[in-house]
Amino acid sequence: MLTSNSKDKERSLSFLCCWYLGRRRVAMLLLLSLAFVVFVLGSYTINKESNSPNIHQSIETMDFGSNQTPISRELTSFYTQNSDNNHIRDSFMWNGIGGSDVDVNHPSPSHHHPCDSFSFPPPPPPGMRRPGPRPCPVCYLPPEEALAHMPKYPFESPVLKNLTYIHEESPVKPEESQGGSDFGGYPSLEHRANSFDIKESMTVHCGFIKGTKPGHQTGFDIDEDILHELDQSHDVIVASAIFGKYDIIQEPVNISEMARKNIPFYMFVDEETHLYLKNTSSYTDDNKRVGLWRIIVVHSVPYTDARRNGKVPKLLLHRLFPNVRYSIWVDAKLQLVVDPYQILERFLWRTNSSFAISRHYRRFDVFVEAEANKAARKYDNASIDYQVEFYKKEGLTPYTEAKLPITSDVPEGCTIIREHIPITNLFTCVWFNEVDRFTSRDQLSFAIARDKIREKVDWNINMFLDCERRNFVKQVYHRDVLMNMKPPRASSRIFLEPPALPRGRLVGGRATTGKKTPGQRGKRRHRKVSAGGRNMR
Repeated sequence: MLTSNSKDKERSLSFLCCWYLGRRRVAMLLLLSLAFVVFVLGSYTINKESNSPNIHQSIETMDFGSNQTPISRELTSFYTQNSDNNHIRDSFMWNGIGGSDVDVNHPSPSHHHPCDSFSFPPPPPPGMRRPGPRPCPVCYLPPEEALAHMPKYPFESPVLKNLTYIHEESPVKPEESQGGSDFGGYPSLEHRANSFDIKESMTVHCGFIKGTKPGHQTGFDIDEDILHELDQSHDVIVASAIFGKYDIIQEPVNISEMARKNIPFYMFVDEETHLYLKNTSSYTDDNKRVGLWRIIVVHSVPYTDARRNGKVPKLLLHRLFPNVRYSIWVDAKLQLVVDPYQILERFLWRTNSSFAISRHYRRFDVFVEAEANKAARKYDNASIDYQVEFYKKEGLTPYTEAKLPITSDVPEGCTIIREHIPITNLFTCVWFNEVDRFTSRDQLSFAIARDKIREKVDWNINMFLDCERRNFVKQVYHRDVLMNMKPPRASSRIFLEPPALPRGRLVGGRATTGKKTPGQRGKRRHRKVSAGGRNMR
């Protein structure tokens, strides 16, 4: 019986071992099959994506609640529509590209843009750690391909063909004027009305009223050797400004060698900022550079308000650079992180536009923007109220869907992408005149200047999404905010691991051997130290 029982036990044990090993083999085969399928699918996906242009894949958080504004509904459709996205991914227009046989207004169906198949991913799930506005994906061409899409001929300026500027050595402030400056020339209300009456040839106020040329004895004065440099011809420039040492210079990144060689980067500074740069950066009077930025010192600035001084190069670049074709303006609080040729191709050339600016990420109504400016104390309330009431009398109304296809009355004006042609030059002239007459908050005067020009001519501004702007610039804090920011507090959850001791070293009077003592919970202690290490990293 003992022998029989032992044989039965051996048979049972053998059966269990074979059954267990068989299950393990089947499981291994299934895992190998699954891994093979994943490998094949992954190879197919990588091969498919390798032929598409580089795309920045970050998403902007949006509020998709029921209380949606006209613009938020548009943004909802931006994220939830299918891959067609025709209202965002504008059809590519061939503006003089490919020779004279290409019709600008009716591009051939055989010409397909590489980004035509680009589609937006769904929005991120709620409860993300990073709230607020964020970048969204943008399809760019490589810099070399982007440059190849530069139009051969300038964008046709509607109606206006010849634009000149008023010059007065001793401007007189008229009695009815409620604002203005010597630099702007105090245009009367009649001058203002005439500047919106679009004709083939026009002469308007556009800053730099005094002096022989912009930058020479005009109240915004630049050294003679630099003035000669500003007269040079360039296809593209990038410009920015810091007045009152308000910001810290941000070095552009991801700039191609081709752009570094052919595109100048100009930074306008006043004497106060110039002195600050000499003491705190690599700037010297010999090279006049900080990284890519060519520093241009402005003497005798026209305004006491540093932010208003910054509006001069921001809106009047065509006067400072009369022989430049395209310009990209970037506020000094922003770091450019995409190549300029890629930006121009995406927001001007691909959409057949001559002027591009992003809309505000939250507000689209001038009256709401005015109240937000007052709440944030951006300017004195009385001046804001006066400006808004003036515009109301001129017919400015709150934004509604009736204004579509205009999608916003409020820009996020920290970046401007433009071609220097008569109609865009006129627009920035009259926009600057509003800033000179009223408050320096250019978001409040943008819509009135745009709409009055559009009443006379068929001309549009590409107001792209703010999340697209955040794709090609990275925002940092103003200098005063950075200086006052407290360093981050050390987290109480960080566990500092003591330095390792060699074997035999005395700890508390006892020699260490490196062996565990009985009852020591090594795994749990290891997990705690590892978590601390992750926090430290």
